[in-house]
Amino acid sequence: MKLLKDKKSKLLDVANEFHTQVLKGSDLLHECINDLIEGKLKKTKLEDVIKSEHEGDVAKENYINVLYMDKRALPFLVEDRYRIIKYLDNVSDRSEELARGLQVFPFDCYDDIKEEMKKLNDTYEEAVKLLIEMITLMETDFKTAYQKSFDIESLKRNGRESKFKILDVIYQKSEEKSLQIYLTSKICIKLFDMISNAEEISDYLRSLIVKYPSK
Repeated sequence: MKLLKDKKSKLLDVANEFHTQVLKGSDLLHECINDLIEGKLKKTKLEDVIKSEHEGDVAKENYINVLYMDKRALPFLVEDRYRIIKYLDNVSDRSEELARGLQVFPFDCYDDIKEEMKKLNDTYEEAVKLLIEMITLMETDFKTAYQKSFDIESLKRNGRESKFKILDVIYQKSEEKSLQIYLTSKICIKLFDMISNAEEISDYLRSLIVKYPSK
């Protein structure tokens, strides 16, 4: 019994390390986008986002190795937990991809979209934060985790509203700025896609709560 408890404790430790790296990457990207909005982005700072993704890969592999050391990975089946790992890895990959895009973004943020861009960026950060909280809670408290999924759903609606407000403004800009319009819209759309991705993962987690109703 003690051995099983030790293994479960080790599993939760490596899971927490992986989750921490995913959250760290999203927080760093959030800071970089705010810096871009305020006109003070340092491209070297984006390297920290990329580095965090690489550190997350190491934590992910450690998690997977511990997971497969013992198939009794309660409260979920190993396959379900592995799927969660892959979904979160995708969150980190998207953060790195946007960070690399920002490294070569040659423009300043339009003044007339700064407010909504900050709202969208904050929504992105909050969505990832709630997703990590939901995953952590599913180890001990299905009921609270279930409620978190609806909070993430609400954030997606808020993000969609901000996205279309931004696009409505920039798509009316002069055609002479077509490249800036295109690249700015890509940042906006990718941010919303990351929020949407968090909501899709929370939907999957909610399905697990239905699958394991006795927890």
